[in-house]
Amino acid sequence: MPEIQLPTKRDVAKVALLASAALGTVVASRYLGTRKISAAERLAESLLDVGRVPEMARDMPQATETVLAACAAYLIGAAYRASEGLGVASGAEDPVGFSRTLTHPYTHAAVTVLTEATSPEPILTYAVRIPDVGEVRGTRRIGPLRLAGLSLARPTPDTAQITLANGYTAQLESEFEVAEYLVAGRTRLFGTATLRDNRDNVGRVHLGYDGAVSGTITREGRVIGRFEGQLQNGVNFKQYQIPPGDKGE
Repeated sequence: MPEIQLPTKRDVAKVALLASAALGTVVASRYLGTRKISAAERLAESLLDVGRVPEMARDMPQATETVLAACAAYLIGAAYRASEGLGVASGAEDPVGFSRTLTHPYTHAAVTVLTEATSPEPILTYAVRIPDVGEVRGTRRIGPLRLAGLSLARPTPDTAQITLANGYTAQLESEFEVAEYLVAGRTRLFGTATLRDNRDNVGRVHLGYDGAVSGTITREGRVIGRFEGQLQNGVNFKQYQIPPGDKGE
């Protein structure tokens, strides 16, 4: 029987050291090659994409749950885009009291993000004005960064309100968290958000760790639509009616 040579402790240590160095090179190259912008700038750019909100505001349907779903999709999409690069990939934060303003060249939507605090956690307040459509106002907190395995994670809760020119108002409160994988370069947004409007619609959306989107909108105890899909492909809403007498979930 041939003799089997087992690696010595010294050999194992060398392999571990080489693997660690290789991992550090991958991580360093990823972050050194990333354009570093502040969380406020990233949020402002993300809020400029107003999605279907203007369309829904101009042609308010009888089924107002679709408007609430569009508002939710806009704010969740903005949170997802703003989450990219949070952590060590982020640039220097704006000083307290600094205000950023960006304007979209086509929709003419104007976004202003004000840095209210930077320590112990950044607090950003924002306002989006969409001509002839309405406005969005909200606050975002960015919690402390923590290392969990190969991921950096931090909470990024939002509280926001959308007010449309036709008198429609929607509110969203999120309990989202961002986990960024250093090696794979993937950013994950996960958590839950609660929704409500002034047309008796209430909802809840769940973003899974794998990017799956689920949730419902209800009115008077009846489920009248569901959220579905994958976050990276956009938030989808399927409207339907529960037969009379069926209270749904």
